[in-house]
Amino acid sequence: MICVYDIENSNYSNNGDAILMPTKCTIKNVAAGQYDLTMEHPIDPDNKWARLQPEAIIKAPIPAELIENAYAGMEVDVYRTTERAALRTGPAEPVPIICQPWSITANYSVGAQVSFYHQNYQCTYWDDDDAIHKHLAPSGSSWWTKIANMTSGYPVLVQNKSGAELYYVDGPESGWYQMSTTYGLTGYIKSSQVEYVRHLTPSETHDRLVTEQLFRIKKVSVDTKNMTVSVTAEHVSYDLNGVLMENVKIVNQPPAQALSWIENAFMISYPGSIASNITSSTDRLYSAELSGKNGMFAILDPDKGIVAQFEAAFRRDNWDLFVMEKTNTDQGFRIRYGNNMLGVNWQIGSDQLITRIVPVAKDEDGNDLYLMDEDEEDPDYDYIWIDSQYISNYPVIRMERLKVDGQVGKDDGSETEVIWTKETLRAEMAKQARARYSVDKCDKLKHEITIDFVRLGDTEEYKQFKNLQKVRLYDTVIAVDPRIDLSVSVQVTEIEFDAVNERITAMKLSNIEAYNLKNTAGFNVLNNSITGDKMTDEAVGGLVQEATDEANAFTIAQVSGLSVSLKAWATNNFEPKSSGE
Repeated sequence: MICVYDIENSNYSNNGDAILMPTKCTIKNVAAGQYDLTMEHPIDPDNKWARLQPEAIIKAPIPAELIENAYAGMEVDVYRTTERAALRTGPAEPVPIICQPWSITANYSVGAQVSFYHQNYQCTYWDDDDAIHKHLAPSGSSWWTKIANMTSGYPVLVQNKSGAELYYVDGPESGWYQMSTTYGLTGYIKSSQVEYVRHLTPSETHDRLVTEQLFRIKKVSVDTKNMTVSVTAEHVSYDLNGVLMENVKIVNQPPAQALSWIENAFMISYPGSIASNITSSTDRLYSAELSGKNGMFAILDPDKGIVAQFEAAFRRDNWDLFVMEKTNTDQGFRIRYGNNMLGVNWQIGSDQLITRIVPVAKDEDGNDLYLMDEDEEDPDYDYIWIDSQYISNYPVIRMERLKVDGQVGKDDGSETEVIWTKETLRAEMAKQARARYSVDKCDKLKHEITIDFVRLGDTEEYKQFKNLQKVRLYDTVIAVDPRIDLSVSVQVTEIEFDAVNERITAMKLSNIEAYNLKNTAGFNVLNNSITGDKMTDEAVGGLVQEATDEANAFTIAQVSGLSVSLKAWATNNFEPKSSGE
């Protein structure tokens, strides 16, 4: 059933304020992207249509989704949190360091500690006779250095809301239990914050099955000529678009801890849980400046979002959001591409291909810092750029100038008083450049297959596609075109679902890996994934410049897929010589 809930109704477990009878209802779900509903409903004599108002909620069926339970089929004890409680990496939590507020009239000495706008500082220099400098606030004076706000404690993995269920692992010991979330994130929680609920047998533990979702109406159009109402609604997870974050700069945090930082920075409460089962490692750390951004930006932005950074699967169950490891589930289904197969479109593109990256930061004087100076040699770098391993597979080199946020001698933003050096900043520049290849897959071609189930129907000649109705988002399918000797592993990245007839009507599959000798495969790079964060106003001008005698690389630069307007750049950087030019 498709139901509607009035704005003041928040009990979504029943059938709502009306059961709708739409003539059309289509749900589109794009991996790590668009998730919306469009509906056409008659202006009916029972006035059900009148409940279709902006901000009301529609509940509709979706193709069955599974959110993996790491303990499915296991015997476990279930505990429940009795209050909002953090699951930590270890059995200790930090304690605030209390400093007296800074005063403009006080005479401080070296070593004095103060607090100023929620940050602690320590005095490193003081001169009672310097009337100009001694009244400067700590945040604007070199006399003061930031120090820790908290004593050392174990970082937070996830913030559990009151009533959240956890699985018992071990303990209690010294006042702490070791517990695990259903999706497999294991950590420590204070024994005073949980209570035993029940015991589950192996047959009672299951993956989380999602068959219905909530959509918030955003636009209503009434057509009295045709006596219909058209509705556009967004999945309720997009409520995060209206949740801004306070000052939050994340530096080198594991995925789960980064999500905890993000959630803690929300200026208003978010009704759901945000979680991840991605394990941490030294090469899988998240860094981003998110101050003033909204919550959905932090999760889904194709450049800065945590889903894109970790090439994760993004699963949603209403307000509960999961940033999950991609399992690349192969359902054993194969598509064999034949001649003139109506309803199937196969595209291969290089429009966003990048094979040479030049990362640039700032030195201590504010000038451009490259991976090497002209008189340096370093076997880890190809002069001032880093090349893709596939660069020789293509006839031309596609370059990108990647701006890295950092300056030698300045705080690296990790809140540990660490200052960038040339060596550490260059290592970060190289890391971010290599992530463009390993994470963004910018050095590989893009394969995309679109299958239109409406046109295919249930005809005999297309019966091989019928089982695709059972394939879920992020599942893997092998597509074969023997005419060009191509075999490509494609992943379901977009589904259109007819919620009235409850069947998939269209599906898009994009490649995650291709394996043949003639082609280099790619990854479905999201639209606008190369944004102004990578192409700054200095970037176009810097693409053509001098290099050394050994590598004259910038004299001719061939650039493809860069979303920047050359006209806009020129307008901002050049003054007209006369009114007519």
